[in-house]
Amino acid sequence: MLSAIVLNEDQRDSEVYFARLRSIDLETCVEFIERRHTVKAGDRDEELELLFSDQHRINFREDIGSKPFWRLVILQNPGDQSTFTAAWFFHHALGDGGCGPIFHRTFLECLRTNASSRSVTEPSSIVTPPSTPLLPKFEDLHPHPISWPFFLRAILGSIFPSLFDPRAPNLWTGPPVTAPDPLPGSKVHLLPLSASTTTHLLKSSRENNTTMQATLECCIATALFSVLPADSYDKLIASGPISLRSVLRHEGKPIGNDDFALALAEYTHTHTRASHPSSTEKFPWDEARAVRATIQAELAKKGADNVVSLLRYVSDMHKFFTEKVGQERKVSFELSNLGLVRAGADAGDGWSLGRCVFSQSPNITGPPICCSVVTGGDGCCVLAFSWLEGMVEDELLSAVVASVERQIQGLVGEED
Repeated sequence: MLSAIVLNEDQRDSEVYFARLRSIDLETCVEFIERRHTVKAGDRDEELELLFSDQHRINFREDIGSKPFWRLVILQNPGDQSTFTAAWFFHHALGDGGCGPIFHRTFLECLRTNASSRSVTEPSSIVTPPSTPLLPKFEDLHPHPISWPFFLRAILGSIFPSLFDPRAPNLWTGPPVTAPDPLPGSKVHLLPLSASTTTHLLKSSRENNTTMQATLECCIATALFSVLPADSYDKLIASGPISLRSVLRHEGKPIGNDDFALALAEYTHTHTRASHPSSTEKFPWDEARAVRATIQAELAKKGADNVVSLLRYVSDMHKFFTEKVGQERKVSFELSNLGLVRAGADAGDGWSLGRCVFSQSPNITGPPICCSVVTGGDGCCVLAFSWLEGMVEDELLSAVVASVERQIQGLVGEED
């Protein structure tokens, strides 16, 4: 998760520039890097994509016990100290995606406080963290109710998958799960939308009684159907996280907006080719409304009968995942949307939050394509597509991104 500005550059030069990130032993959890070029707003940031790909490869278990499960990389614009990119990478065990904006809001507040302070003190390399106790784990903050029918179906589905959890015919979920050694690297492709496009897309979604999440999900599904062979694949399963932060209570009170927590449920929605015309035809608003209904139904359950709650019954997590090797994946793609990052009012003469990007490292047993979305303080929405090398062909992913962009521009054109 980060705030950013953008610039195109030759990819081969970028790879050479960032190669040193793979070879140095970081002395601290904070690193400063000078960009090779100043970023131009609105362009695709290939330099940032390469940084993401590099950071996604770094295992948090390295130097375990001596470093926290987070890293901060500051990208500085050449010759410009007034603008920089703060890229904060953290392990999912520390919190869910919604914790990224919490860090950036706090970081921004510190910048503004220091900028307005009249006293200047010598910075110290030794920082004493606050003694504020962390929230209890998710299992202690939420009851995770599971009904017997849901529980029995999950158990029987794991034992007799062909009977109780049959795979739909002609469903595309990428290649089966493999365990290559060494593990493949990840790739990232950013699709930035202008503030005007973002506003029109949100307005169009609301006018058609749906949400930005549902609209973007239908764009990705339509794009995949346009590149997959029609005679082989006519179904896709999309998944997305649902925040349960609003239903959590600690010591009788709702948890705060700035409390770190890992509190997620999951929804899934099956898309059929018949419900998705080609990207050059009319947009499938009926399907977008169906996605919204799926999400609302899951939200209404407030975390009950959700697959996430079943993880507490897994006694050996390593075995749970290694047993997936050779199996087909369950989901075609994941869409995670943090919405708008609100950073508070800008006084006009201090620091402000601009472009934001949200990215996740792909899960080797998860969906072949992951799309992470966030809208920053500049009003621009950015879609970050990530995938593992060898799991999805780069050409297929590029075609999907191009199709998504065409569909969005078509919707914006209809608004204009």
